[in-house]
Amino acid sequence: MRSGFFKKIFYSTGIIFLVSLVVLVLLILFMDKPPMEDFNKCNDILAKAKKVNADVYAPEYYQAAETNYKYAFIELKRQNEKIFFKRNFSKSRELITLAILKAELARNSTGANKDTQKARFLKETELLRKKLDSYHDFFVKLPLRIQTRKDYEFGKLSVEESLNAFEKGDFIKANQKLNEGKSRISYADAEVNAHLKEYFAKFSKWQQWVKSTIATSANTKSYALVIDKIKHKGFLYYNGKLSKEYDVEFGSNWMGDKLYAGDNATPEGRYLISRKKSARDSGYYKAMMLNYPNAEDRANYVARRKSGQIPKSRGIGGLIEIHGNGGKGVDWTKGCVALSDDKIDELYSKLSVGSPVTIVGSTVSLSDLLN
Repeated sequence: MRSGFFKKIFYSTGIIFLVSLVVLVLLILFMDKPPMEDFNKCNDILAKAKKVNADVYAPEYYQAAETNYKYAFIELKRQNEKIFFKRNFSKSRELITLAILKAELARNSTGANKDTQKARFLKETELLRKKLDSYHDFFVKLPLRIQTRKDYEFGKLSVEESLNAFEKGDFIKANQKLNEGKSRISYADAEVNAHLKEYFAKFSKWQQWVKSTIATSANTKSYALVIDKIKHKGFLYYNGKLSKEYDVEFGSNWMGDKLYAGDNATPEGRYLISRKKSARDSGYYKAMMLNYPNAEDRANYVARRKSGQIPKSRGIGGLIEIHGNGGKGVDWTKGCVALSDDKIDELYSKLSVGSPVTIVGSTVSLSDLLN
C-alpha cells in the first residue's frame, strides 16, 4: 500500500520535472536574444567612419550614430538585468539598427562633404583675411582696448596656423584653428562695430559741415581744409575742388569730440585759422592756431557740465593747432593735428588767417567705410 503511494509520488514528480524541463528549454529556445552581431557591425562601421574623419566631415550623421549606439547599449544592459524570460530587446534592436544606418551615412557622406568643407574652409579663411587686412588698414588706428587688440592679433595667428595645417593635410587642426580665429575676431568686431555705430550717430552733421566748407571754398575761390579723423587724412580744397590730401595725426584719445582741457582729444567742428606761427614762435616747427573753443564748443561744454559729463574742476581747454613734428605714424598730440614738417610747409604756404578748417569723424558713411 505504502509502496504504491510512493511510486505515484515519484511518477508525478518525474512528470512535473520533465514538463518543467520542456518548458524551460522552450523558453530558452524562443526567448528574445540580444542583437550582439548588430553591435559588432555598428562598431566596425563607426571605426571605418572615424578612420576617414567622418566625425569632422559628416558630424551630424556620426554623432547621431554614436548617440543611438549609446542608448542601444543602455537598453541592452537594462534588459540583461531582468530575469531571462522577461527580457525584450526590441527597443535595443531598433536603436542599434538606426545607429548602423547613421554610421553608414557618415562613412559614405565623408568624401563629398570633405570637398565641400574644403571649399567652405578656403572661403571662410579668405573672408577672415580680408577682415584682418581691414583691421590693419583701418582699425589699427582706432583707440581700442588692449583686450580688443589682443583678440585681433590672436585671430590673425589662428588663421595663419589654420592655413599651415590645411597645407599639410591636417584638416581637423585646420578647422579647429579657423574656428578659434573666427571666435576671437568676432568678439573684437562686435565691440568695434558697437563703438563705431555710436560714434557715427553724428554723421549727418559731419556731412553738413563738409558740404558747407567746400561751398565756402568755391564761393570765395580760396583754400579750405577738411580733416577726416577715421581716415587720418587732411583734404585740402581750392575753389571747391580737392587739391591735395595729407596724412595727419591726432591726440591719443581722438575718437570723439573734445570735452575738456587735458583729455587728449582732438575737437570736432567748423573752425578758422586764428593765427600762424613761424618756426621761431612754435615748439612744433610751424603751427596754425584754430579758434577753438568757438561758440558751439562753449555751448556744448556748458551743457555737458550741467549733465555731469565733465567734472567741475575741468576747464574747456584751448591752444588747438595744426602743427609740424608729425609723421610718427601714431596719435601722440595733446589734441592738436600734426603733420610732417615738409607737409606743414605746404599747408602753411596755402592757408591764411581766416581760412576754414573743418574737423569731422568721417567724410564717408560707416557702411561705405566697412565695405
